[in-house]
Amino acid sequence: MDDFWKAPLTAPSLLDDSVQIWRIDLGGAGQTPGDARWLLERAAEVLSPEEQAHAARMRLGGPSEEFRVGRGCLRRLLGAVLRRNPASLVLEKGLNGKPFLRLECGSIAPSFNVAHSHGVILIGLSIVGEIGVDVEFIDETIDLEGVARTAFHVEEVERVLSASTLEERLRVFYRCWTRKEAVAKADGRGLTLEPTTYVAGLDQPEQQRVLLPGALAGDEYLLCELEVGQEHRAALATRGGNCPVLTYQFPWQFGMLFPE
Repeated sequence: MDDFWKAPLTAPSLLDDSVQIWRIDLGGAGQTPGDARWLLERAAEVLSPEEQAHAARMRLGGPSEEFRVGRGCLRRLLGAVLRRNPASLVLEKGLNGKPFLRLECGSIAPSFNVAHSHGVILIGLSIVGEIGVDVEFIDETIDLEGVARTAFHVEEVERVLSASTLEERLRVFYRCWTRKEAVAKADGRGLTLEPTTYVAGLDQPEQQRVLLPGALAGDEYLLCELEVGQEHRAALATRGGNCPVLTYQFPWQFGMLFPE
């Protein structure tokens, strides 16, 4: 487990000036098959019938298990924040399909986002504003130029193609890919937002500000990378100002994080 990610002993408060990112590694170091089954079972206990049906329609194995664990652990985290039964929470979809938490009028619902790829699951929580996370497995066989020309801004395509080695080209490509996915998810337009119309993946300092096409004046997103190891790349997008990012490893044994 990376030193960047620490498992808390109790559920940390979701503060109004920070963002929480939770990491789950299915099949990670130190995990037994029994650990994975136990986590999958505990996550499935709180899923809605609609979520169960969605998981059943997914390809068996990794994607289905990642969805179940990601959505179940999201519910347990939201339940801990709101002090509610995670199975009772109502998650609905917005106009473009982005999930949100339905609460009674006057209550503040945390913004959240979930991403998963080849055994790594990330869950983002915030009450500061909208949030988007993405994680991608680095596939060295991907058609870098073909995908870039279809999904990247022309400046991003040029940066990918100008890389002198395959290693650098992969690094640039997946930095761009994850940042664009994260900001599109935070914005809520997702696949309806034309990815070739904005720049999000050029070499920048640790953080990068992006104003999307069609956004309101002053409505911009802050992008940063998340360290998830050598085999994946990940990015976080938040709306508005800079705020601390708190990173946690989701515990295999829930302990006091979710008292029964």
